[in-house]
Amino acid sequence: MSWFHDQQEVTQWAGSGPTFPITPSQLAAMVEEARTSPPRRYCWMAATNDGHLVGHAQLALDWNDGVARLARIAIAPELRGRGMAHGMLSLVLAEAFALPRIERVELNVFSWNEAAIKTYTRLGFVHEGTRRSSVRVGAERWDTVMMGQLRVEWETGRATPVHS
Repeated sequence: MSWFHDQQEVTQWAGSGPTFPITPSQLAAMVEEARTSPPRRYCWMAATNDGHLVGHAQLALDWNDGVARLARIAIAPELRGRGMAHGMLSLVLAEAFALPRIERVELNVFSWNEAAIKTYTRLGFVHEGTRRSSVRVGAERWDTVMMGQLRVEWETGRATPVHS
C-alpha cells in the first residue's frame, strides 16, 4: 500500500477502480477473487530472501473464453529500472500457460508507460491496438495500449505481429 502516493499512481497500477489510498479492505477484495471456484483471479507477491516485498502481479481469469489478463503489476519503487519485472512476469506467464484452458494472455498498459511496454514486448506480447482517451484521471485523459500473447507464441517463442 505504501508504493502509491496519489490517485495517478494507483490508477497506473490497478486501473480506474481502486482509489487512493489503497486500503486493506481493497486488497482483501482482490484476494477474495482468488478464493472462488474456479478462481477469478490469482495474486502473487515476490519477496527477496530477507522477506522484503519487491513485486506484485495478478492474473484475472476468464475460464469461458480461455483468456488470462495480466493485471496490477508493480515493482517496489526503490527497485524499479533494474529488470526485475521481466523475471517476475516470465514466471507469471509460465503459470498462466500451465493452465490447459488458457489460450491467450492479454494486458492493458497506458501508452505513456514506455518502460512497461518495452518489458511486455520483450516477453513476447504484441501491440494489438490503442483505446484513445480511455481512462480519466483527474483532469487528464490517458490512452490504453492493448497487448496480447497466444499460447502458440509462448510455446514457440515467436510473437505474431498484428497488421493494420
